[in-house]
Amino acid sequence: MFLIRTAFWLSLLILLLPTDEQDQRVVYGNAETAIKDLRSFCTRNPDVCEASKSAANTFSKKAQFGAKMLVEFFQEKTGDDAYVAASDRSDRRPSFFRRETKSTLTADDMRPSWSVPSDGSGV
Repeated sequence: MFLIRTAFWLSLLILLLPTDEQDQRVVYGNAETAIKDLRSFCTRNPDVCEASKSAANTFSKKAQFGAKMLVEFFQEKTGDDAYVAASDRSDRRPSFFRRETKSTLTADDMRPSWSVPSDGSGV
């Protein structure tokens, strides 16, 4: 999936590249005009910018509140403080890496389930 996304963005970039010097001047001129237009948008439309700032602030507050609700919900369901902030944890590694031993296989697990026939006919 990573390769497909990378190929897509590289193809898009290649499509935007100019083919000669004249096209290069046109592309850079258009890009410069677009940037100037974006910079002056809030001076031309202050109401729209204020409304978008307010909407972004409201969205941020709702996202924080929703995350807090989820944490509290899981704390109630599990009955422990497993969902504390990362800054409150003394050991931030997942419990998988904090096990005493990493060798969980038994001798039977490591023994192959097949073998070559003893008469040598399988070779």
